[in-house]
Amino acid sequence: MIPYQLITTQAELLAFCQYAQRFPYLALDTEFVRTRTYYAKLGLVQVRVHDQLVLIDPLAEIDLTPFWQLLKDPQLILVIHAGGEDYEILMQQMGEIPTAVVDTQIAAAFAGHGDALGYAALVQHYTNIEIDKSQSRTDWLQRPLQPVQLDYAAADVQYLYDIYPQLLAELSAEKLALVKAETIEQVRRRAESIPPQWLYLFFGNAWQCNRQQLAVLRELLQWRLQRAQQSNIPLGFVAKDHIVLELARRCPSNVLQLRGITELSPVTIRYSGESLLEAIQRGLACTDLPEPLTRLTDLTDYKATYKQIQEQVQQLARDLDISPGLVASRRQINDVIHWEWQVPAVAKAELIAPDLYRSWRGAKLKPFITELLQRDR
Repeated sequence: MIPYQLITTQAELLAFCQYAQRFPYLALDTEFVRTRTYYAKLGLVQVRVHDQLVLIDPLAEIDLTPFWQLLKDPQLILVIHAGGEDYEILMQQMGEIPTAVVDTQIAAAFAGHGDALGYAALVQHYTNIEIDKSQSRTDWLQRPLQPVQLDYAAADVQYLYDIYPQLLAELSAEKLALVKAETIEQVRRRAESIPPQWLYLFFGNAWQCNRQQLAVLRELLQWRLQRAQQSNIPLGFVAKDHIVLELARRCPSNVLQLRGITELSPVTIRYSGESLLEAIQRGLACTDLPEPLTRLTDLTDYKATYKQIQEQVQQLARDLDISPGLVASRRQINDVIHWEWQVPAVAKAELIAPDLYRSWRGAKLKPFITELLQRDR
């Protein structure tokens, strides 16, 4: 392993940022903790540029603004592996996510190495080195971090920097364009969110509710999200999904009835019981009731429609010489059927279009899918 530097001072950070500006790309990873919080807490940032590998300590008394500004440079490519949660961290810290990003998990998939190759497997494939994953459960907010933990963190960008050009060499110009488009699409997904008033449309078992119960569910999901964000606790700590569904269907009207829902946390009842009951009452008082939802598999023509979209996906995969799973998963096909058949027009105006209508997928599939789904209704 090349030597790494733990950055804990402003001068060290500025010197590294100036150095990094001289090169076309850097390898980036983050370590964070989010076991008991809604928002992830950044614990460490690992970066490699050429022969410099640094571990930036965000808990030290330094201003990371120069580093975040460095990442906004559109001429500097950020190489990240499976960056889903890293993108969230960047959004949280920077207020935006850089778009000059290449995700090596996506690149490996388009190069034919499996749809979701993990970092350890990536390193094993390209270097025949086995990565030690024993520190994956480290509390990255503790200080001081031990040498073995820092070594583990450094390895996440040490090899990534060298693997990136090897991956690029395996990709045709067409596939590289798809990799970049898909990375940007995944970055955008992490930066987008469903408007709270429409969360009920994407709640797993909402079809079990009648129209009045859906109105209550709509209020409850907004209440839960607001409570989680304000207190910085996970949604499930406020109320798990099946409890929210039970609340919507039973519509308790007082604290005693809330206590009858055995899995609802006493802490939630104690500190948020009144606001929870108010949310239920808002739903019950609503006169603008949502249209009922149906379980997708119970919809007329669902199976035949799903099969036709799946066949189109498989044909596109053959045309592009990639795995069908890279074009569309079962969930993504279901999402677009749900969008056309159950999402009201007023909601569509405020919502993010489904994956199969966006980016490179939309360019290839949207005309076929929209004609099919609108014809079937």
